[in-house]
Amino acid sequence: MRLLFTILTLSYITIGNSQEDKTTSQENLSYQADKIVKEATTNILNYIGLPPDFKVVQLDIPNVIAYTKHGDRYIGYNPQFIQRLRIQTETDWSAYSVLAHEIGHHLAGHTEKSGKTNPGNELVADHFSGFILQRMGATLEQAESALLSLEKIGGISDTIHHPPILSRITSLAEGWMQAAALNLDHKVLERTYHPENSESKKYLYKCTFNGDENVYYINVNDQVIWFNERGRAIEIGKKLESKSTNFSWKIEYGRSVYGVDAKGIIWSNTNYNSSFKVGKVEEFTYQESAE
Repeated sequence: MRLLFTILTLSYITIGNSQEDKTTSQENLSYQADKIVKEATTNILNYIGLPPDFKVVQLDIPNVIAYTKHGDRYIGYNPQFIQRLRIQTETDWSAYSVLAHEIGHHLAGHTEKSGKTNPGNELVADHFSGFILQRMGATLEQAESALLSLEKIGGISDTIHHPPILSRITSLAEGWMQAAALNLDHKVLERTYHPENSESKKYLYKCTFNGDENVYYINVNDQVIWFNERGRAIEIGKKLESKSTNFSWKIEYGRSVYGVDAKGIIWSNTNYNSSFKVGKVEEFTYQESAE
């Protein structure tokens, strides 16, 4: 009986300590994430000369989000996501990168409009993230670290609202190189990845998507192109042949594929074998003149 009592007592102590450690661990996680997120947000705003007027809050969400509520601007984040990101990349620059991205949405006015985000706006925010991180002292590799790790930690992947990772990295690198070019003592090396050459600057179609104010173009090389604010082309998808009799051809966008019918309507298929309209394609012939 005494032995049983001793075992039960030890079990109780072990369980009690385990629960306490778990609670302490959760509190440490919350504290560390809260500290890095608020420091990063303030530092980013300091580098662009703005007061820290964003409200930073922890939310039960998958990752990080920028939004407005009752006229106030918020940055909401999941502390576990922030910590997974820092552990995976082994640098705080990754947290700075995703927060700069969300701040970019606020500064570009994207959060002032209702509805979901769109590929063009995401690439604008990525460009800002690359730009501001370079000004803060991050290398290009450090600035890219978050995007390169998103799939590994269960972050945002390419969807109808978020462009493929390669496109996002290209836009972020454009921002980083733009900032680097402002420093006359810094030699800027152009990326080897250029989606367009002199022969591909002829466009055959323009594409628009419902709820997206951006316009995308398809060139003679069947590349789906978006132009950033500097007029630089970024490839976000491909025009492909369709084996389905319902569609004339299809658009491959990251992991998603959309069908285009004979009337130029862009269709998306659901998991329930139904389709709905998501945009339209119009013929658009333009040959960019040689420089």
